[in-house]
Amino acid sequence: DIIRELQTMAILLDVYLGVPIIYSTFMQYDELGHHFGPSSKQALSDLRRTDARISEIWRMARLAGGRGYDVVILSDHGMTPAISYRVQFGESLGKTVERMLDGDVLASAAESSEYADVGPEFIEAVAALTPPGRTGTRRALGRARDWLRSRYGLREIILPEKYRVDERHEVVVTYSSCLALLYFSADTRQLSIEEIMSHPRRRTLYQGLLGHAGIGLIATRGAAGVHVESRSGKGIIIHGAVDVVEGINPLEPFGTQRYVVNAIESLVMQPNAGDCVLFGTYDGYDIISFDDQVGAHGSAGGDQVYPFLISPSWLKADAAVLEDARDINGVILRRYPATR
Repeated sequence: DIIRELQTMAILLDVYLGVPIIYSTFMQYDELGHHFGPSSKQALSDLRRTDARISEIWRMARLAGGRGYDVVILSDHGMTPAISYRVQFGESLGKTVERMLDGDVLASAAESSEYADVGPEFIEAVAALTPPGRTGTRRALGRARDWLRSRYGLREIILPEKYRVDERHEVVVTYSSCLALLYFSADTRQLSIEEIMSHPRRRTLYQGLLGHAGIGLIATRGAAGVHVESRSGKGIIIHGAVDVVEGINPLEPFGTQRYVVNAIESLVMQPNAGDCVLFGTYDGYDIISFDDQVGAHGSAGGDQVYPFLISPSWLKADAAVLEDARDINGVILRRYPATR
């Protein structure tokens, strides 16, 4: 709340001073959506407070006189309800990759780290020191202990995994929310699906991840285009169109709209993209997040692909075709002379 108030005050001051162009970001909803859910009471309450601050900015812009400000509100993404990969499968994605490379594909995914029970044991010790008469406190501590034991270890709370470098297997895994990138670090070149499948160890890992319940889609570069594959089908993306070569369209659960297909194709073809681009499984409501989140965005599937733009009617954004950031830039800036 303090940050939002300071941001609002800074914008109001800039409007008063007549600063030509003002940019700002209200990021609180995003954080609360990740940790409590996009439709949670906490996130929606914060959204109402942000709405009130935007109203203040709009009122000040109208009172500013000759500058003639336009107020444009843009969300860079939506958000999809999520389930933590680690909570669901008992280990991080990096640990899963290491197990598969060790040939332990069928091992239990509920293997705990050496630190897993430290947090619950600490709470249990506090409960033991609580006076016997305070039964409510003891009961609450017991519930907290059981919840923590079922989901989190001390290591994951203090140092949540964002990437894993496995020097022994020459693999790097990094992820954000429901998207993960996997690199085979023994080769500095970006590998194609053909090169991955021609190498026994890499092929075994690819097939293991493809069969994992937490991975809904794997995208790679191929000789013919971007290769996309799920447990249900396989296809090739060429210039924004999917050619299904086996089973059903693997993008079906995530969205087959042109802007979704274009975004996936563009992501996979970036020079710093992983050799394998992994999408968390999406069941039509929840998506698997490789971070410990209950609201996710960063790949495809659900409301995360639906941002919004609120702008004055004279910008005519409602008649524009908006498929990427460059399109938005053109719509907003065409009203203003280049010299302004």
